[in-house]
Amino acid sequence: MTNTIDDVLNRALKEHLSKMRSVPNGHLHGMIMGAVEKSLLKMVISETDGNQSDASRILGINRNTLRKKIKEYRLEV
Repeated sequence: MTNTIDDVLNRALKEHLSKMRSVPNGHLHGMIMGAVEKSLLKMVISETDGNQSDASRILGINRNTLRKKIKEYRLEV
């Protein structure tokens, strides 16, 4: 059986629901989105052997935006 990304995310988020309840109001969305974005960026950068032009094309974002996010998340390239 193939799992959709929605299935995988739902399972992962349910596993951590009790921890999420302690997150101050208004911060859960940012916390989850940041974690997902950081993981995605790391994977794509790794898959492209650090080639930011290829990574930005795959992600569908501008290369300058990718560079900003690399700096924001303090990712190794």
